[in-house]
Amino acid sequence: MKYLIKLTPLKPFFFGGDTTFGKLGDKDKGTYLVKSRLFPQQTAILGMIRKEMLIQKGFLTTKINYGEWVDEKDKKNAKYFIGDTKFEFNTKQDFGVLKNISPIFLLRGDKKFIKKVDIDSFKFILDKNKQPLLENYNPKEDIYDNFISIDNSKTFKTKDIFRAIEEIGIKKITKATAEENEKKNNSYFKKTSYTLKHNFKFAFFIESDFELEDAFITLGGEKSTFKMEVTQNNNSLEYKDKNGYLILLSDAYLDIDIKENCDFAITSEISFNYLQNKFQDNKIKFEKAKQTLFLYEKGSIFINPKGKLIDNLNNQNLQKIGLNQYSYKKGATK
Repeated sequence: MKYLIKLTPLKPFFFGGDTTFGKLGDKDKGTYLVKSRLFPQQTAILGMIRKEMLIQKGFLTTKINYGEWVDEKDKKNAKYFIGDTKFEFNTKQDFGVLKNISPIFLLRGDKKFIKKVDIDSFKFILDKNKQPLLENYNPKEDIYDNFISIDNSKTFKTKDIFRAIEEIGIKKITKATAEENEKKNNSYFKKTSYTLKHNFKFAFFIESDFELEDAFITLGGEKSTFKMEVTQNNNSLEYKDKNGYLILLSDAYLDIDIKENCDFAITSEISFNYLQNKFQDNKIKFEKAKQTLFLYEKGSIFINPKGKLIDNLNNQNLQKIGLNQYSYKKGATK
């Protein structure tokens, strides 16, 4: 069965990346100034859905001092239900009843919005030296700050959809111990979270053999809370670009030189990392994967991509969780 999942934030949300609170200069490159990303990572969506499936199936329990846990008697059934594969870039993945996830997008009423470089406001031409350029483009304008409706021609800027919520403060120090003195180095902070304006919601499609129900969920490292609404829906995220350009519908990993594999591109990069869970002293310990990768951000465009670039995008392992999804040639979504 196919479902549409809608997520409505119940308070300002924070989706972190590699930049986190911490002492400047430490090994984790901490900072006192942190800013949420606008969208959660697809791996965060994957983890949230698998966890919620375990909860609704009754397999996930809470153990004092241990966190979330699956009882020994339920482990076999739980593995069959959601699979026993952790997300890895180069590992064949089995997520049990969860077959695939679409890229996350924005929803307002029944209208779907995606991020897309605002190339349609300019004309793509070749100059006298046959070099590509955008006619009348003003580099002072943020061509990447553009959200379009795939159902009509309406467009929005980030400020029209996302409201920034800034929190500035000093954490109180109550004890002059060595531990507290260490904390003083981290006591000042500025944190920027977001909330959605004008009835926008996050949304994505899933295909699953389990009928997920409405729930209240948490998402991201700071456990931002959302109302999750589930409806049966056979649609998918499709977009038809009038110029036939290749548009990334999701963040995408490419390990080839794009300059050699398309005529022209407008892209942005975003760092990508994910948590790996390990057991230590009977406790679950979460650690970031050792390698930080960089993905091409959703909304990037490629003009006249070569077959090698398309083949590189067609990574079924990543596409299964909503990465490396794109639209190309008359809206054919891969």
